[in-house]
Amino acid sequence: MGVNSLSSSQVSRVCHALDETVEELQQRDLSQISFSYIWVDATYIKCRDEGHVSSCALVTAIGAGSDGYRHLLGLDAIDTESYAGWLGFLRSLRERGVQGVLCVTSDAHEGLRRAIEEVFPGASWQRCIVHLMRNAASYAKTRQKRKAVLSLLKTVFDERDPSLVRELYHLACENIAKICPKAAELLEDAEADALAYLDFSYEHHLRLRTNNVQERVNRELKRRSRVVQVFPSRKSLIRLIGAVFSEIDEDWATRRWFTEESIAQATAPVKKSAPAPTYQRTAQEHARRIIEVVLADNPIERRAA
Repeated sequence: MGVNSLSSSQVSRVCHALDETVEELQQRDLSQISFSYIWVDATYIKCRDEGHVSSCALVTAIGAGSDGYRHLLGLDAIDTESYAGWLGFLRSLRERGVQGVLCVTSDAHEGLRRAIEEVFPGASWQRCIVHLMRNAASYAKTRQKRKAVLSLLKTVFDERDPSLVRELYHLACENIAKICPKAAELLEDAEADALAYLDFSYEHHLRLRTNNVQERVNRELKRRSRVVQVFPSRKSLIRLIGAVFSEIDEDWATRRWFTEESIAQATAPVKKSAPAPTYQRTAQEHARRIIEVVLADNPIERRAA
């Protein structure tokens, strides 16, 4: 970069400038627009704290604003993904003006879910379907069974028609119960949260049902922090990650994520419905045919015999 050396005073000035940028990002007023959809997640990064190295949970929240742009709503470093940690983080968003939340997408961390229910009462909670599929497959004891569970669930979420998705989900649970009862129990308990996205505008389904927007950001944060390996303090962690997020947030401000017409559908009295189905039979009949094909491709009992 053309810099051979930096004096301690120059480093201090750089750090001071970064601290101001990050503080402005963390404290900015969010009351000017509403955020119908929010994605929340955490990623772990090594950090030295009180003389020892531990994994620090870097928690972030990303929102889709009524202006159609993505916004970084907040970031912080907490000891663990505990209920108290999440509660304090989400309350800070409310205090800075986050309003109009209709749906929050995240993984199924119990502390996070409790905090979402308390801070955003009335908002739907969408359980990330990617994490759900991994959780369900983890109960399968063999590779063949894991493959079958994932194939059935992938078939469910590959479909877009809401009625067909619901029918497929029920049939998948029935068949997974024969392969792995614990996975089926998990899926049955998670049905309402896994399919919450179907109650919103059809155009928003693909983005609402997963935490992919957070996962992509987390990969970038990991890439930037890998060279450091262990941050010397929590303050230095926030400084670097905050600076990275400031760049990402500026980039988001140049590209709409939703059109104004599309994001307006989130609060419209009548949601935009899905296109007419292309299959000829009822959703239940078509779902059974699809599941039969998937089971034929994953003959667990015959292979086990």
